[in-house]
Amino acid sequence: MGAAYSPPMTDPAAEAVEQRPWDIAVVGGGIAGLAAAWMLSRRHRVTLFERQPALGFTAASVAAHGQRVDVPLRVFYPGYYPTLTRLYAALGVASEPVSYATTFSGADGEPYFRWRNLRWGGRSWPLVAPQDLFGARARRIAFGALALQRRLRAALAGGGLGEATIGEFVEAERIDRDCVEGLLWPALATIATCTTEDARAVPAATVAGYWGAGLARDSVRRAVNGADDVAARLVAPLARVVCDAGVERVQAGPDGVQVHRRGGVQERFDHVVLATHATQALQMWADAPADEAALLARFRTRSLRVLMHRDERLMPRRQRHWSPVHAHVDPAAERPESTIWLNAVQPSLREAPPLFQTVQPQREPRAGTLVAEARFERAIVSTESERALAALRTRWARPDPARRVWLAGSYAETGVPLLESAVRSALAVAVSLGVARPLSTA
Repeated sequence: MGAAYSPPMTDPAAEAVEQRPWDIAVVGGGIAGLAAAWMLSRRHRVTLFERQPALGFTAASVAAHGQRVDVPLRVFYPGYYPTLTRLYAALGVASEPVSYATTFSGADGEPYFRWRNLRWGGRSWPLVAPQDLFGARARRIAFGALALQRRLRAALAGGGLGEATIGEFVEAERIDRDCVEGLLWPALATIATCTTEDARAVPAATVAGYWGAGLARDSVRRAVNGADDVAARLVAPLARVVCDAGVERVQAGPDGVQVHRRGGVQERFDHVVLATHATQALQMWADAPADEAALLARFRTRSLRVLMHRDERLMPRRQRHWSPVHAHVDPAAERPESTIWLNAVQPSLREAPPLFQTVQPQREPRAGTLVAEARFERAIVSTESERALAALRTRWARPDPARRVWLAGSYAETGVPLLESAVRSALAVAVSLGVARPLSTA
């Protein structure tokens, strides 16, 4: 997963002690921006700018059956999300364990593999039930997954992964093809919300880190009151929150940073945090250093479409095969389609009529069943992005008291680009700007 990047200033915390609180602008209301703004507000005056009419972290949430439902649904497990877990604890956000057991079906809609959750308290163990191993393909997938896990663990311990992609690794290790095509690529493309081709290019070390961080023992969890509650707690201490802000560019100078907004509005801040995708940061940062701009240009994103609907046809044909998650794997499609049975994941919806959220849809819900649609951009992790990030971290580690523009986002930390990497990037910025113990609950 990697540690947070080193503060660019020689000793920012010590320098900041003798200074007045700074006026800091955070551009971007996703989890990276919200977390950065909240942590920075412990010492500084913070204004949060969001381009959408509502905070990005909650902008796509939908009202259903008298309550709010996150779009996309956000879950985490503490083993791979330690910084997010600490943030939720500091905020007083309650979380609850949920099942993320999954049924995999082919293009014909027939299930070919299924794993279940054996849960006890906050612990969880993946389980393939005996009745799910009757098919030869299911047995090959299960035994192939065990072999892959062992070999990844051994290679990681021996330092033998290097820059190999997971595609190169499974080929070199001759992992069973049914396991790779039927489980690994669909699961990885679903977790990283990317195409199958993108999944093949993920560094093997990243996959090993994710798989080995407690996935087999920590229960998947969700914030009890959803993203709206998390966002409300994060913005509570801020000086200002400006939605539909229309930030067009930021320009640093010797005495601060000018934030240029739509309509010719300008505001000056001591520092600005660009908590956006790398491509958006590059577009807004008018005077980015040439080497940093070149590195930012090497990061990619992939568009993501999410549908909320009531069409049971996107689940397995027979309800006895339903799991909280259904992965529909069509070899002819560029990415798997994942449908979340919300009633099985969000306890407050348990008694409601069936409600689903489909991520990366390959099939359209039938007319009259669509509740909402949302589109996002997601960072893609690859050997190229890891190299660019390593170079950026070297750049950020150089002492630079004149730095005024800072970067945060899921791309700006190592690992699968999820909520955890976004919050870790925010923590790094807060420490760099003199906030001592940003996640302290005191």
